[in-house]
Amino acid sequence: EYEQAQQYYLQSLDYKIEAGDYYSQAVTYNQLGLLAEVQENYSEAAIRFIQALSIFVEFEDNYKFATALNNLKRLHNTTKDDTILNNIVTALNTTQEEVLNLFAQLED
Repeated sequence: EYEQAQQYYLQSLDYKIEAGDYYSQAVTYNQLGLLAEVQENYSEAAIRFIQALSIFVEFEDNYKFATALNNLKRLHNTTKDDTILNNIVTALNTTQEEVLNLFAQLED
């Protein structure tokens, strides 16, 4: 069932890319991240969440930005992988300290 869901999301992503619907791509990246996370494919989940986060930043969508950031926080808490923090730092052009401050502002 996960494979079928992944195929659906990837097909949906292809359509959104072809249509130039950049914002909707972020929503699909986030869903792909959640799907990868439940399968414990944490590196794939991190990549997808970062892709979503970057687009939500561009669109200044604070609500969806917070959702993607919360997903990354949960993933970081699960894996303790600082690569996730470093990728957020790069995506947001900020510092690790600021990312940790943002994490602290999110509800668990």
